[in-house]
Amino acid sequence: MSSGGHLRIERRRLDLRAMVPSIYEFPDIFRRVHKEQPYEIGEEVRFLRKVWERHAPQPVQRVLDLACGNSPHGQILARGGIEVAGIDRSATMIAAGQRESRGLKNIRFYRRPIERFKIPARGFDAAIFMSETFPVMTANAAIVSHLESVAAALRRGGLYVIDIDRHGEPRVARARKLWRERTLNVCGAKVAVRAHSRPAPWYSGIHSIFDLECEIEFSDRTVKTRDLIPVRYTVPATLELLARASGKFTMVAAYADLSFEIAMENCERRWWGVLRRL
Repeated sequence: MSSGGHLRIERRRLDLRAMVPSIYEFPDIFRRVHKEQPYEIGEEVRFLRKVWERHAPQPVQRVLDLACGNSPHGQILARGGIEVAGIDRSATMIAAGQRESRGLKNIRFYRRPIERFKIPARGFDAAIFMSETFPVMTANAAIVSHLESVAAALRRGGLYVIDIDRHGEPRVARARKLWRERTLNVCGAKVAVRAHSRPAPWYSGIHSIFDLECEIEFSDRTVKTRDLIPVRYTVPATLELLARASGKFTMVAAYADLSFEIAMENCERRWWGVLRRL
């Protein structure tokens, strides 16, 4: 995608943030809006441990959690004795994570952009990027700088596990169009969710532009949120190429649907890429 195209999308995202709140300002709600279930976090952590056992050269004791939000994975790992550092751009999410992990001395949070960052801690054994949101980085330069930043915090041989949605065929939209709507109850609030598809240039490499509107009815007020999220078309071959382009990683494995046995062509929902720090 041209730099001008990326700037236009980023300006739209900034304009939306100035106009209305984001669903990501409500940590207890956004995961359910994205159809995540509480039990999934535990399942993911258990599979993470199996991946580490299979590929890590030594036991994983220190973990970097990228785009962590309130770091539910990190909190489980920290309670199991692992040292965790979470990175997220949202002050609201970080505050929620700090509140939920109060009393845990081995988890800390840094407010940083995920595309390029530095933190004082170094020498992590592993890094994770969960919740299938890695493809929100759509520019090659942003992904490479992200990988360089992660590599700077990892020790040599350290693993980076990335959770990615299984993309279907690109949703070609000539105009903004309703894609899906539903209503759910979360934490005592009624949430009406409307997702739209938006047009994207054919040459951009973007799978879809996720235009998400939510109306949240709390007991004392109603809040409307809107988020405009470009999603890059990302498959194992793409991740392997980006890892090579960074000069910092090599891709050592890809697993479908939290399984070592399911073939990638039979992947139903999501896949994990496993990178090793050079």
